[in-house]
Amino acid sequence: MKVAHLITSKIFAGIEQHVFELAQATRLEIDHIILCDKALSTSFVDVSTHAMKIGSRRSPVSIIKLAWYLTKNKINILHCHGAKASSIGRWIGRLTQAKLVITIHGHKTHQSSVKHADAIIGVNRTMLKDIPNAVFIPNWFNPSHLGQPSSRTGPVIAVGRLEKVKGFDLLIKSWVNINEELNIIGSGQEELSLKALIKSLKLSDRVSILTGYSYSSIEEIYKNASGLIVSSLREGGPRVVLEAINHEIPVIGTKVGIIPEIIPIECLAEPGDQNSLRLLLEEMIPLLPQLDVKALKISMLENFSLSSAANLTNKIYLSLK
Repeated sequence: MKVAHLITSKIFAGIEQHVFELAQATRLEIDHIILCDKALSTSFVDVSTHAMKIGSRRSPVSIIKLAWYLTKNKINILHCHGAKASSIGRWIGRLTQAKLVITIHGHKTHQSSVKHADAIIGVNRTMLKDIPNAVFIPNWFNPSHLGQPSSRTGPVIAVGRLEKVKGFDLLIKSWVNINEELNIIGSGQEELSLKALIKSLKLSDRVSILTGYSYSSIEEIYKNASGLIVSSLREGGPRVVLEAINHEIPVIGTKVGIIPEIIPIECLAEPGDQNSLRLLLEEMIPLLPQLDVKALKISMLENFSLSSAANLTNKIYLSLK
């Protein structure tokens, strides 16, 4: 069976790592190829890729080009990741014999895309409540990181694309009364505006934006991080929470994605509410050294494993033969 994964982003982050690990975990049973932008094609080591220039989600050229590739290479399943990929993929059933699988990674998903899918997967239950026959397969921790417990001697960190949805502007504004170092790690279109905000609030001595980290190199950051903050307005997973717990790093943040299923409620704030986030940070940052994450790690290893997610995904693929 041949499965092609469609990704439309140009930055290697959570969704891209999700696809990469899934393809690696099931490559003995399934022949995978990842269709992605040329900028990402070298990021997927040991997994076949095909570089495609993807236009807008309504571009007939992109749709026809994709359909031609799937037909020529006798692809059985097109697995689309993210809203744009799913919107493009919904036309494939009309133009090819390939089945369509959609994974919903965030709340930005078009109902028209879902209607045309042969199978739907979601990484948190909340996003699937109004979608019949959808399957919940949560994100997993990354076993390629050794999970060495953090020394907790370093700065507090936040990790993710520098985009509005991540709420990093709210995080920076909420840091005014906190005398700890904060490193925001990621890249994206909000980089300049976030740096300007840091400067305007006179936080340059405490808050830094760090770019240029790959998924493998960020493990060095986890080795001494004293805490992880998730300030997102909405999320699917997020994977970074599982990765932090794997390194026994305490997590505080907003009630998004699967976070309320993992993190105690007293460590969470309302998404999009700066005052709620500020009060949480001012209360919990001084308590980070006292938070024990060992029990959370044991629970995570039991409930959020890559092997379990890979087996469930394989069953979906095989049901579409």
